[in-house]
Amino acid sequence: MAIPALLLALGLILSMTSCGKRTPTYAGPPDTVRQIVMKKWEIDPALVEVPQGARVELVVTSMDVEHGIAVPGLGIREPVQPEHPAVIRLLAQTPGVYPMRCSVLCGRGHDKMTGAIVITARSTP
Repeated sequence: MAIPALLLALGLILSMTSCGKRTPTYAGPPDTVRQIVMKKWEIDPALVEVPQGARVELVVTSMDVEHGIAVPGLGIREPVQPEHPAVIRLLAQTPGVYPMRCSVLCGRGHDKMTGAIVITARSTP
């Protein structure tokens, strides 16, 4: 009786934290590569636009201290160490604006480290 309750609780926790959600990935080379630089209270570029259906590779670097990139709507949460880029592969499926932020408390201006990934809808002929 205790095991089903534990599994239910674990499922609820994972769903609330987006830990269980993963954006679909792909095999083979990416269609597009986007560089993202995290540095003292800034994500550059703050807006990353990719087309729907694209196989995307994000290469995220830190110019100073440990940061983390989190895009909850896409199931992304990765640490970013200085001199060790995080490489994130995703298939851009659902059009929309997905807020992005630093997920590691990195100093006084941490709350300013925000941005968005925008997946633009395919144009219809």
